[in-house]
Amino acid sequence: MEAQIVKPTQATTRFQDFWGVFRKNYMGLVGLMMLVSAILVAIFAPVLSPYDPSSTFDVTTSDIYNPPSSTHWLGTDDAGQDVLTNFIFGARVSLTIGFFAAFISLAIGGVFGIIAGFYGGRTEEVLMRFTDIMLVIPDLPLMMVLIALTKPSIINIIIVIGALYWTTTARVVRSQTLAVKSRKFVLRARAIGAGKGHIIRHHILPLVLPILVVQAVLVVSSAVLAESTLSFLGLGDPTALSWGQMLNYAFGRGAMSTGAWWALVVPGFGIVWVVLGLTLLGQGLEQVLNPRLDTHHLMPSRPPVKSEAAKRSDEETLLEVKNLSINYVNDGHAPARAVENISFTLKKGELIGLVGESGCGKTTLMLGLLRLLPSAGQIVNGQVYFKDQELTALSETELNKVRWRGVSIVFQGAMNALNPVRTVGDQIAEAIIQHLPDFDSKNIPGRVTDLLELVGIAAEHKDQYPHQYSGGMRQRAMIAMALACNPEVVIADEPTTALDVMIQAQILELLDELRKKLGLAIVFVTHDLGVVAEMCDKVLVMYGGVTAEYAEVDTIYNMPRHPYTQELLKAFPDLTKPKKKLSSIPGYPPRLDALPSGCRFAPRCPAAFDRCRTEQPALHELAGDTHIVSCHLVEASK
Repeated sequence: MEAQIVKPTQATTRFQDFWGVFRKNYMGLVGLMMLVSAILVAIFAPVLSPYDPSSTFDVTTSDIYNPPSSTHWLGTDDAGQDVLTNFIFGARVSLTIGFFAAFISLAIGGVFGIIAGFYGGRTEEVLMRFTDIMLVIPDLPLMMVLIALTKPSIINIIIVIGALYWTTTARVVRSQTLAVKSRKFVLRARAIGAGKGHIIRHHILPLVLPILVVQAVLVVSSAVLAESTLSFLGLGDPTALSWGQMLNYAFGRGAMSTGAWWALVVPGFGIVWVVLGLTLLGQGLEQVLNPRLDTHHLMPSRPPVKSEAAKRSDEETLLEVKNLSINYVNDGHAPARAVENISFTLKKGELIGLVGESGCGKTTLMLGLLRLLPSAGQIVNGQVYFKDQELTALSETELNKVRWRGVSIVFQGAMNALNPVRTVGDQIAEAIIQHLPDFDSKNIPGRVTDLLELVGIAAEHKDQYPHQYSGGMRQRAMIAMALACNPEVVIADEPTTALDVMIQAQILELLDELRKKLGLAIVFVTHDLGVVAEMCDKVLVMYGGVTAEYAEVDTIYNMPRHPYTQELLKAFPDLTKPKKKLSSIPGYPPRLDALPSGCRFAPRCPAAFDRCRTEQPALHELAGDTHIVSCHLVEASK
């Protein structure tokens, strides 16, 4: 009989990875040992204590404040009871109050912080203003009032401490949520149709949890101190002996005047030991945990896609953009006109290149097609048609049916677009689960494996994390994710950014191969004119948020009419002309909230004349509608 090999679960692997890093953090390790020792003392109190804490049998006046001896290792208190016994059982009360109060505090602060950070707007304003009000109220006086107005009991003390110590947690969690929410893997989750609850549970919370763990440890120490303070002031539960209560009794019953230092030092040592251990553990955890965020085309029941599907159909237009304009709105400032009156069409199997300098609106245009713009971004004009559906008019629910099934996106910077705390295979499966709810869950792992193999990643890498992938592998994984639900259009936003030349070539070859094999239509955003010349069918040149030139790729390279296109080509090396001198375009693209009057390229254009600086040029159609140029020079040459 063959022995069964038990593979470690994902949770076990994560713990092993965490422990491998944490055990090298000596500060955190010392803090953990200090805390564990205190917890073990509390748990095994009946076994460890030399006497019964409730027994007063044979206690006489001669037993009061006896110094440490072989009978009472840490001396006796004002009641003649063994200090060591009270210390051991006092650990139970102090730690119980600390941990339960911290749980309440983290629950309130975590919910407030995540909701405020994720939803923003008026919700954030109301929650954080309330948090600020609670933060400026002195905790100790308010706790004293509340405990005094209620019956001093362990339950009341836990509730009061937990209800007042959440403000710092809320602010820290909100800040982390804001940072995570802006990461591209959250935008990618929105793009595949994930709802807000799903995004919070699967993308925000996993990255906020490390902060919550650290806060939990620190709040426990604050709660232990708060309980000790209240008990010392006489507001503790008189029926439960804690370390703070021991200090209260010692100070109030003459320990100082009689020189019984042990009655004060022992409970004080316990408080310091736990608080110091928790502080060291919290700092160690922070160093370790704080992060530096239709059917499938491979389904067996579906016939394989034939290579003939890659042949373009002139009659079928998949994506049509008409006069799309996008502004970024900021109260009190002029809107930034990031995209203005952009139009293009994309047919089946076609690849259109979108080129221009950084800051010319390319990425904004791509995000606008799927309405994934940040909150300040607004579509102010135009339409986007996917087949017969007008995407700008759809509700979020209706649009989610188009995202990833009809149009998917490969985001720029794969490392930022992948969640660092989830495996790559899990993130690819997420798209299938979101858009194919009837898909058999048993077949999802196999489907993920097929997708990864399609883009050249071996199956054994499925359960690895993004940081374990190379840059090229991460980009391939993003392409696999984009293909997860058999889209007809893929938007590739600079998919080769920050990759070396060899890896860039492999990614580009992969995209072109998939286009031909699956019949995909691709919108390709790039700065590389060589890639455009080799792969694209059409080219849209953007400058300052507007169309500079739009034509077939051969026309753009052989007969460019816009000065900006001509200058871009002059800056691009041509191996057929080794003696050609390269030139750069002086200046920078315009600020989108302070655009120049007239032509936006005029301040940098070598051919600009007076009219260019006062009048924005119209879009001129050359050779029918196959060549469009926005330049006054074209009009003059007609």
